[in-house]
Amino acid sequence: MEKMISMVGGDGEFSYQRMGVIQGYTIKKLEPLLVEAIKHMSLPEHGPLHIADLGCSSGGNSISYVNIIVKCITERYTKPADESNGHVTTCLPEMLVFFSDLPTNDFNNLIQLLASKAENDGDSIGVNDVDVRRANYFSTMMGGSFYNRLLPKESMHFVISTWALNWMSQIPKTVTDPNSPHYNKGRSWILGGDPTIAQEFAQQSQLDLDNFLNCRAAEMAPGGILFLQFASRADSSNPENQCNPYFALGLDLENAWNDLIVDGVITTEIRDTFNFPAYFRSKEEVKSSIIKCGAFDIQCLQLWDDESLCPEDERMRMLQFPQSFAKFYSAWVRAAFGPVLEAHMGLQALNEFFIRHQRGIANHATSLLSDPKAQQEYKCFNLSFLVVVLKRKVH
Repeated sequence: MEKMISMVGGDGEFSYQRMGVIQGYTIKKLEPLLVEAIKHMSLPEHGPLHIADLGCSSGGNSISYVNIIVKCITERYTKPADESNGHVTTCLPEMLVFFSDLPTNDFNNLIQLLASKAENDGDSIGVNDVDVRRANYFSTMMGGSFYNRLLPKESMHFVISTWALNWMSQIPKTVTDPNSPHYNKGRSWILGGDPTIAQEFAQQSQLDLDNFLNCRAAEMAPGGILFLQFASRADSSNPENQCNPYFALGLDLENAWNDLIVDGVITTEIRDTFNFPAYFRSKEEVKSSIIKCGAFDIQCLQLWDDESLCPEDERMRMLQFPQSFAKFYSAWVRAAFGPVLEAHMGLQALNEFFIRHQRGIANHATSLLSDPKAQQEYKCFNLSFLVVVLKRKVH
């Protein structure tokens, strides 16, 4: 699975560097929570101070998050003691940032972005109108799954992960076995499907989160902060209700699968043996794993329900131009899910898939032109997500 999951690299038409703008809108929403989290972080008296972004991908969003963190930590060291939670100001330590993702990630693009910003020290590197000045820190890249240990014991002071923990380490074997009662036939995901199949995903996801938290508990220094944001769901009782049906993994994607089969591009077996390796946990599921781990104090556990990842006026404006909207939306979906689809069906079928995906969205958007109410209900950018801030307990 690690070889399949990644965002589209480079800076081409379908790259995450270009299409990650939607995920980037959450930077402004999360910045106040990041600032507040850093206020509760225990500052080491001596350097270096270690920061990690787990699931950094290849675009500028990661750099923007890291620079907010570095900027806020720097301010804590330079403020008078009475303004810095009693911390006695010492020399600002050197900071080392670990940008981590799976080995298939396009680290080259990220390195080039960092290098270009280093050449323009002091220039704004924020995206989506987030004005963040480049901060001074050392950086390194690290390939590996965050469901395993990545870093030395008690070495990390601040760890962030955004839009990553909704990915699973593996698909439950029971849902891909034709002889299993949980075989997910006729679907590429669990949204709106059989609750017992969704429960198989829930169990694997719980194991993944347990592993993630136990690994971070070993790696975090006492008083360190773990800041997490990932796709979630409000319905705690029914795991098949992952998100609204118009979101990226919903009806439009399933219709593209069906069109591929009808047109003879792929067989039903190719569709039936594929499952998106994603699961959106409920707040209750996450809290259960944190308590089970026992190594962290919860500073924040906040559900942002049915949140628009794109400004509403911008979404409505785009819907007035169905063809251009469909091209943008389909490219955004491809940037996020294209690699895992290509690994299963191949590049030629993938291209055919997204031709149909874009066409279906264009047809749907065209049908909504005369119905403003239906346009309002077509919340294709709406998703619930969790923000979790944890502080490593002191031994």
